[in-house]
Amino acid sequence: MKHLGWILDLYHKPGYMVVWLKKPDGRCVRLIDRWKPKLHVGGNYRELVDLACKSYIEQCHFVDKFERAGDIEKTRVLEIEVETDDEAAKLANRIQREGKYSRFRLYDVDIPSPQVYLYQKDLFPLALVEADEKDDEVQWNLRDSRETIDYKLPTLREIRLEVKTRKTRKIRTFEDELGSLQIKHDDGEAFTIDSGSEGEKILGLVDCFREADPDIVITEGGDSFIFPYLARRAHENGMLDRLILGRDPSPLRVYEVQGHSYFSYGKILYRETAARLLGRLHIDGHNAFISADCGLEGLFEISRTCIIPIQRASRATIGTNMTSLQLYHAFKKEVLIPWNKNQPEELKDSEELVNADRGGFIYGPATGIHDQVGELDFTSLYPTLMRDKNLSGETVNCKCCLTPRSRVPELDYNICGRQIGIVPQSLDILLRRRRSYKKQKREIKDEQLRDKFDQRQSALKWILVCSFGYLGFKNARFGKIDAHIATCAFSRVFLDRAVALAQAHGFKLVHGIVDSMWLSRPEATAADYEALCELLQRDLRIPLSFEGQYKWIVFLDSKTDPQAQVLNRYYGIFQNRTLRVRGIDLRRHDTPEIVRKCQRDMLAILSTADDSREFKTLVPQALDILREYASKLQSNSVPLEELVITRSLSKNPGEYSHKVLQAIAAQLLKNEGGSVHAGQQVSYVMTIDSSNRTMTTAAPPELVDDNTVINLQGYVGLLISSAANLLLPLGYDKKSLTASLA
Repeated sequence: MKHLGWILDLYHKPGYMVVWLKKPDGRCVRLIDRWKPKLHVGGNYRELVDLACKSYIEQCHFVDKFERAGDIEKTRVLEIEVETDDEAAKLANRIQREGKYSRFRLYDVDIPSPQVYLYQKDLFPLALVEADEKDDEVQWNLRDSRETIDYKLPTLREIRLEVKTRKTRKIRTFEDELGSLQIKHDDGEAFTIDSGSEGEKILGLVDCFREADPDIVITEGGDSFIFPYLARRAHENGMLDRLILGRDPSPLRVYEVQGHSYFSYGKILYRETAARLLGRLHIDGHNAFISADCGLEGLFEISRTCIIPIQRASRATIGTNMTSLQLYHAFKKEVLIPWNKNQPEELKDSEELVNADRGGFIYGPATGIHDQVGELDFTSLYPTLMRDKNLSGETVNCKCCLTPRSRVPELDYNICGRQIGIVPQSLDILLRRRRSYKKQKREIKDEQLRDKFDQRQSALKWILVCSFGYLGFKNARFGKIDAHIATCAFSRVFLDRAVALAQAHGFKLVHGIVDSMWLSRPEATAADYEALCELLQRDLRIPLSFEGQYKWIVFLDSKTDPQAQVLNRYYGIFQNRTLRVRGIDLRRHDTPEIVRKCQRDMLAILSTADDSREFKTLVPQALDILREYASKLQSNSVPLEELVITRSLSKNPGEYSHKVLQAIAAQLLKNEGGSVHAGQQVSYVMTIDSSNRTMTTAAPPELVDDNTVINLQGYVGLLISSAANLLLPLGYDKKSLTASLA
């Protein structure tokens, strides 16, 4: 039977892949394709033959593959077919143990089966396909392309699910009885289930899902609470097998572990266990990396471009999404994907290390206010260099090119001229698509279409921003620190050349960092900066954009050392009165709303200035705003929600030796039956300890009651600190501001 539709969801079951198609008439169809994942084992050929004869190895044969990216010749490896991803991991661990962790090399072990299936079949999520189903096998005919930017998506039915419990404590827990369920449709209609027994409410939800048949279910906390809670309540009522909310006839699961903490880029993060609704898309706003910033359009763009199932894409880190694109190109080149990274850094002596590991171009700013400064940005500089200069783990200092045509400046590393690296290949489609979206956004008049293209290019931007750092990440499959260093070397040369050309045309460098320059020239106009951009683009052959000319811009001091330059803390006003801020309280995630509002209002006053002279005359009015907000606090007229501070836990609550405020709040939540882990975010308000009036403590907003004493003076201190952050270059520090308020 033939079906035409878009690939909505897919997942693996033992022996076959289940694919859900969204048809043009709005119906969904479930297809089954007999398919099994495979892992590969490299090693001594005689030992591989012995391994193939083991009783626990069932279906296997020898194939020829490239063991490493950059290999010239293929290697004979053992290909083993398994039933599930879990079986692949268990089998790989057993092979490693029996090979004493040195005799065998494992490949393609931990790549999720749905991704491998998409790579193998040349498909991608939300692709328009024609499927010919016959005897549990599917023949696919792709009617879509990842290259097109004006692709059409099906109309997807969307609902939002909210759950309220009958709390026995101050916060909701898994032991609470179910209070009510509310379903909000995308047309604004809402339906509430609040009558009957707990079991009847759960069955009412099942019926509602069956009747509404949503394609997308959006929640806030669906992974961490809503669906695990519903599963536990259904289990308590002996009806877990009837709690079927997906299109697949499989009930929700009760997870023993709700997530895990992990270390990444110097931070402890927490990842919730994903609650999958098979055949539907569950998007949890609390556990979404991509959709939170770029909307569903951005999420769908990443899923299609990076070839990663939508539900996984929404929860995966940016690096994981980008890695999927690299894995696809490796798969197509018949390169095996290592279970563990095996690209070591080249040995360097101390002199080589000093020359190589220098980072990007940096020219620190003179702190204070500057008039008529223009900003020029290299568009996706590092990803563009990585693509155009063929910088990848296997291409920098390759072993196959004895007389390379290209070398890394300053370092004399050779760059492979025989093949294009996996990283540059992966970046190419991202760069081309983002450039096309930005062009379309400038040219089209339709506001709705412009917003759609903006969300898509914004999602791609985050992937590109991540690509450079991931090149040097220790666990990147195709990264290598030498390629990371080479990219920095090219960027320094390009920025040095750009600065020299700008100075030759009379411009002065005010500030420069990695891929951006702030320049000034007496009487220069926007046309002069545009002309400079065109000159630099012709000379360097790198995309460059003129971001705008500031009426004035303030480069800020360091909070801890006034003598130290800070590279990315500034605010300024463009000629069209658009405000740009970086690195101040307004941009921080842990800033309470009262401080954010105060700083926003102060900046609104300062933004009316046309130059530094007018700016200085407006500072007293900005300080009046500060006094107004301090007065609101002291009169206790600020709503509680504007005092909430949100910060991440670097440890579990009981592991802190010094009781920082977020740890105190987390422990109070835990005492009330809440689940709190390292890496999670905790919200609190600053309070005063009732037994020691001089001590600041904290309380989660859920636990604040009439007996709680808010530390209002502490919030006044935050207001003063935020004002000092803005005005310190003009001589206003915390001490002088505190005195003026007194």
